[in-house]
Amino acid sequence: MGKNLTELAHFIIRSGITSKSLDEIALYFGADAASVVALKDFDITFAEVSSYFKTHSIDLLKMYREIKYKNVYFERALKVGSCIVDDYQNDVHGNPLWKEKGLQSVLMYRLDTEFNSVLALESFSKKGVFSKGHLKELEFLSPFISTVLEKSIYKEFLERDIANLDISLPEMFDKESLRGWLKTNLLKVMELTKAKAVSLVYPESNIYSFVSVADNFNFVKFKRDSAVNQLLTYEMFKRGLKAPAVFVYGLSKRTPDCLKHINDRLGIKNVLILPIFEGRKLVATVGYGYHTDMFFSLYDVNIVKLIAKRLIQTVRMVLTVSRLKKILTESEEEIINSFVLTIEMRDVYTKGHSQRVAFYARRIATALGLKKDFADKVYTAGLLHDIGKIGVPDSVLMKPSKLSAIEYSMIKYHPVLSFEIVKQLKSLSDLKSIAKMVRQHHERCNGEGYPDGLPCEKIVKGAKILSIADVFDALTTSRPYRKAFSTDRAIEIMLGDIDHFDRKLLFSSIKILKESFKFAIRLGEESVIPKAFDEFRKRFSSIDPLTGLLLRGVFLKRVDELLSQGRNFYIFMIDVKMMDFINIRCGNDIGDLILMRSARFLKELSASGCKHFSRYGGDSFVFVVEADSYNKHRRYIDEFLLNLHEKVLSEVSCPETLSFTVARVSSREGASAQELVFILRTRKNLISKMGRSRET
Repeated sequence: MGKNLTELAHFIIRSGITSKSLDEIALYFGADAASVVALKDFDITFAEVSSYFKTHSIDLLKMYREIKYKNVYFERALKVGSCIVDDYQNDVHGNPLWKEKGLQSVLMYRLDTEFNSVLALESFSKKGVFSKGHLKELEFLSPFISTVLEKSIYKEFLERDIANLDISLPEMFDKESLRGWLKTNLLKVMELTKAKAVSLVYPESNIYSFVSVADNFNFVKFKRDSAVNQLLTYEMFKRGLKAPAVFVYGLSKRTPDCLKHINDRLGIKNVLILPIFEGRKLVATVGYGYHTDMFFSLYDVNIVKLIAKRLIQTVRMVLTVSRLKKILTESEEEIINSFVLTIEMRDVYTKGHSQRVAFYARRIATALGLKKDFADKVYTAGLLHDIGKIGVPDSVLMKPSKLSAIEYSMIKYHPVLSFEIVKQLKSLSDLKSIAKMVRQHHERCNGEGYPDGLPCEKIVKGAKILSIADVFDALTTSRPYRKAFSTDRAIEIMLGDIDHFDRKLLFSSIKILKESFKFAIRLGEESVIPKAFDEFRKRFSSIDPLTGLLLRGVFLKRVDELLSQGRNFYIFMIDVKMMDFINIRCGNDIGDLILMRSARFLKELSASGCKHFSRYGGDSFVFVVEADSYNKHRRYIDEFLLNLHEKVLSEVSCPETLSFTVARVSSREGASAQELVFILRTRKNLISKMGRSRET
């Protein structure tokens, strides 16, 4: 593996899977072209090609759709890992469409990802270009290509989910409207997952549904009947499904009647059923049916589970608002305060924020000489401006570290959710104007705000006032990533970003903001949430609820702090091998127990100077040990990790083989926490492939 191959790996990490990076891959391997394709139920989920395809007018997507069930070599690569065709033109299994394009030789290599993906190297100019030596080099490159490919697909898939999964509330809340709303969203889920049928069973809320490509077979019911009893998803719920389950029609002689039913009606051959838990309680099951699939991957399971949980959260929000509409007999003030308390209880770092924003906004409106009626409306809008955060996942809302691009896009959607909720509260006077203020409170006068990117003249005055109050309060209160700014510094920052605001309104608000600050801060101090609870909540928001270890973001922050201090240390990564397989074979309860016991034993290393123990991903742990402590306790730490599986198995009954992969990295090998962890993960993957349990 020469320097050029290493440089190519770094280039792929920096550039991602793009036409340019595929050009470099093709050039290195002496090919004319290169392509990457990922599949779901024989449909392309992701595809990228080198520039040769574009300059020679070869439409890979169009060709694939025409030959997808006859792509012999693609299937062979997926099943056995790779294949090389030296003389494609004279090969009996060669596809006529590729022969017509002049393909002479091809190498296809299955990537090491959690879904069905293949890298292809194509030669259109000569035969016999590829050899087994190239396979060795691709084995080295595969982790790099796979890492960036997974990131691209997850990001693209999640962005499509956020953009396409309609989470706005229905216009009406009668049963027929709710039935139509749910059916529409299930059909969108079906499209996103490329399934041919989707079923959601949610007994807690009396929801039983099935949608498919055959509209006459679809239903959404609010009570059980004979049709519900025929659902495989309902049968699995009754049996208390503990882990993802796959059903393949005709695989055994004891095909369930439920599966036979949908096979006869819709040609469904494979079904993936997922349990949805809240804590340890099974609340719902979701099923996805396909006409065919080479095999379900862990990627399939993770993605459809993510979408299923999002749908359940949305359904719960709709049902909550529906119930609220039926009991709106309390005073308007009590209803609004209940909403504000709901958000304050969930969002660790914004205690009293809604009250302060409302307070500032009303003071600004009054100081500007606006009518009392308007000042009251902007106050109400201030109290409700963040209510949409009720639909944002806890993992995003309470994340103590920097948000990813996808997580930020979720947060950016909360003004729309706030708008959808507020416009349903018919008891509010002049509902329309208040809802509009709420929706627009993150718009910017330079047109770069969200959710609608409105120009300044299109933003209502109440929203412009809310924006000033919102930013001022955010700057003058502490956040997990920084301390509060003084009022003078906050105003200075706002003036430095003057195009964000309505200039005239901002200059008119400066004096009243400074004068109101001391009064506003007391609102947070007088919150109905007890101080002790608030402290515990902040503490718990930084730990993994299953293991009690630090969350990934908190760990990375602490490592970066150590690096900034010039400390010399090691990071260890301990990965549970085959964790997904253990969950499937033994159940999630056993899998969770393994993780809890592993975490408990690892913390025993604290006595040897190890610290900052964290759960890093679903089945990995990391911790830090200062170089001096490691040198002093090296033998004990290494032996402890080598025998960790025996310690865990002494308390957990697991029929499957349990083992750990252990890797370490020195702080001198990278410039940031993210870079060190990347080196660790790459090292861990190489150790696993070489069949060792730890780094030597």
